[in-house]
Amino acid sequence: MNNAVKWIKNFIFGLFGIILAGLFLLSAFTTCTINSDEVIFYQKDMIFLHILVLAAVCILGIFLRPKIRMPHWLNHLWVIWGILLFGLVFLTQLWPKGDSYLLWNMAEHIAEGNYQDFLPGGYLYNQPHQIPLAYIFAALYRIFGDSYIFVCQALNCIFMIGILLLLNKFYQRLSGEISGNGFCLVSVFFVPFFLYVTFVYGTIPGLFLALAACMQLMKYLETGKFQNALVCILCITSAKLIKSNYLIFVIGFAVILLYDFIRKVNLRHLAVTAALIGAVVVSSHAVTSFTEHLTGIKSEGGIPAILFVTMGLQEGPSAPGWWNGSHDRIFVNSEFDPKEAAKRGEKKLKERLEIMKGDPAYTADFMIKKISSEWSEPTYESLWIQQNRTSNTQVPGIISSLFFAGGRLSEAYVFFCNLFQSFLYFFSLLFVIGKWKKATIPDLLLPVIFIGGFLFHILWEAKGQYTLPYCVCLLPMCVWGYGFAVAWIREHKKFVFK
Repeated sequence: MNNAVKWIKNFIFGLFGIILAGLFLLSAFTTCTINSDEVIFYQKDMIFLHILVLAAVCILGIFLRPKIRMPHWLNHLWVIWGILLFGLVFLTQLWPKGDSYLLWNMAEHIAEGNYQDFLPGGYLYNQPHQIPLAYIFAALYRIFGDSYIFVCQALNCIFMIGILLLLNKFYQRLSGEISGNGFCLVSVFFVPFFLYVTFVYGTIPGLFLALAACMQLMKYLETGKFQNALVCILCITSAKLIKSNYLIFVIGFAVILLYDFIRKVNLRHLAVTAALIGAVVVSSHAVTSFTEHLTGIKSEGGIPAILFVTMGLQEGPSAPGWWNGSHDRIFVNSEFDPKEAAKRGEKKLKERLEIMKGDPAYTADFMIKKISSEWSEPTYESLWIQQNRTSNTQVPGIISSLFFAGGRLSEAYVFFCNLFQSFLYFFSLLFVIGKWKKATIPDLLLPVIFIGGFLFHILWEAKGQYTLPYCVCLLPMCVWGYGFAVAWIREHKKFVFK
């Protein structure tokens, strides 16, 4: 049993390390940029510059005191940052676009008792996983009218600070540092995350709930208290309803619970795992039943998942594996019959796999470009989501030049994000190296979730914004890895600078 536990831990850390090493090399050798039409461009990067910057920040750490004592005002860094985020929302007041815009319209329809979007061919018939978010928007629309968009952006500010506080707790668990000063200082440089404050699509509140569930799961594994497990299940079920992609976290929780079951043979973990899976399934059925009762329209399940996998393995106008509309076309041609669409999708997928199997060089190039477009686009579409949007106010010139102009400020932003992305991947990799022999359950949870997100998006429809939550989860490990590197250099100073 001990050998099995050790093998599983080594497998998780080994796979996590391999993925991070690959992503670091992709980030250092290639930079992907994205234009306002969401087309990806691949550019060669300067790996020596990345190495130089990483070396410079390590050397800088040597000359800082082992325990950084922040000035008194920096103890309120989260409050200060929250005020800045609220200021960004107030100064931009951007209306939604894309799917977020569609949901905005549907919220108005639902609030007025118009259920046309639930009919075959309607957006919510095709994409039933968006229904819970549409209901939330409809409730907010009834209270605030069209301005609920800006209310949601303000709530994003609060949830974003909550995410940082939760990740800071993870860092404190990893490092044993009481203040979490190191995390406070480093996390503010992950600017793409903060620009998502204007993005009203469930990403930020969903991530907050998912990370809150992570923390409760850790408490349950430490104390064995069912109330922690219950709160975990409630939080992650809510996160999954808001944003279906957070199902990856559910799977990660199940893996960790089963791992700890093997380690301790604790039957409670099986009960919690069953309750976790049951809650996710029951909540989805509850939404479907409520919707059918409300609208009088029977749901058939929407576009089958296999069509998104098929699309994720096809060429697209943006980049390999990105949206190309094939899932919609197959569903329409199947007369909105999910079973027929699944059959056609399976046939298309087999044809595509045969092509890829017959040309390994093309397949390798396809996959490298797809992975690069998702994980080596250093802004994570944080500028793209701002573009082609109307505003409720006159946006200040400096913000407009960053979001819309594509000028020097945008270029400087992409340059900075490119370097920070390498920082994020490299020092997260050092976390794997430093924690390899002494990893505990809290050290495994976020890596398992990251692995799940990476593997899932190899097959699924690609999009840079889909990878953001997983990269945000790297922050505690990145900061720990940076501290590990600085400590190692301090200890071997004479050897390093010989």
